Amino acid sequence: MSKVYFYEFSTETQDDLVQKNLKKVFNEAGLQDTIGKHDLSAVKLHIGERGLNTYMSPVWIETIVRKIKAEGAKPYLSDTNVLYKSDRSNAVDHLHLAKDHGFTIENTGAPMIIADGITGNNEEEIEINAPLNESVALATDYLTTDSIIVASHVTGHLATGFGSTIKNIGMGMSSRKGKLVQHSQSKPEINKAQCTTCGKCVEWCPEDAITLYDDYAEIDEAKCIGCGECVAVCRFNAVDFKWDSSAEILQKQIAEHALGIVKQKEDSIGYITFMVNMTEDCDCYGEEAEKIIEDVGVVAGKDPVALDKAVLDLTEERSNESISEAAYPNIDSNVILEYSEEIGLGELDYDIVEI
Repeated sequence: MSKVYFYEFSTETQDDLVQKNLKKVFNEAGLQDTIGKHDLSAVKLHIGERGLNTYMSPVWIETIVRKIKAEGAKPYLSDTNVLYKSDRSNAVDHLHLAKDHGFTIENTGAPMIIADGITGNNEEEIEINAPLNESVALATDYLTTDSIIVASHVTGHLATGFGSTIKNIGMGMSSRKGKLVQHSQSKPEINKAQCTTCGKCVEWCPEDAITLYDDYAEIDEAKCIGCGECVAVCRFNAVDFKWDSSAEILQKQIAEHALGIVKQKEDSIGYITFMVNMTEDCDCYGEEAEKIIEDVGVVAGKDPVALDKAVLDLTEERSNESISEAAYPNIDSNVILEYSEEIGLGELDYDIVEI
């Protein structure tokens, strides 16, 4: 069985106590064993969209950076660009936002590097020979870096039920092409009766796939890339994803893209996942959000499937429903876990070790 190391804390816990115990979690999980002396070592994270108030704390990231430096390695913070119109859709604006959210060298001890280049096109195709993809397009810098610590923030997610470790790897470490492949089956639709013709969806659509008429907006499926930005910006519940097989396929696509990275890094990748400030929607939503279930703490280990299974179990233990059930109960989030185990990404069975 995979081991999952768990430390319980909340937003009320003192920062110095969190930092002290994060070091213990890091050590007990053996994450230092994934890092070599003189490594260029990426800390994969999500800095949060502008306007959000519940993204990961730079204090937690600074602790991880110090642990990597203690191994004689050279850490840097890293993420990839997104598909939709955002301050995170190109590297220049992305880095300005990282600074504004406190992910600076001064605060964390490490610079920020965008792994897929200025516009998300720096990529490499990696052969995986999985059921859906023979190869996947991943961000170049994650393949050339020496080691990776994946720092994830658990949230709900409108298409996968919840976002955690596997999503941070599979979606978050793909290039633009990889993200497009993952979203290719997931298309939103507009409820014309609910539409107020405010024009927000038209303004934010990256592919100009939405036309505004006198009484409603309409999406051109041929142009739509399934990025979900229209869902994020609509304030009138007029845009929804089609809940058919597309959600299941997206989860499987994310798992296969995660497999591409994990197969490449083998023993040079570790995971630490935070279950604090868990919101209904992911950190890509640019608005203040409220947590929907009780804070739990952090888990760490070397098996992303075991970690994400532990996330569902621990959140259900504390709040009588998992983060996925609390956020999007109509999505079967076990799909991504079971499929990930099937393709060899990790194991569902785990032993938990409390710090």
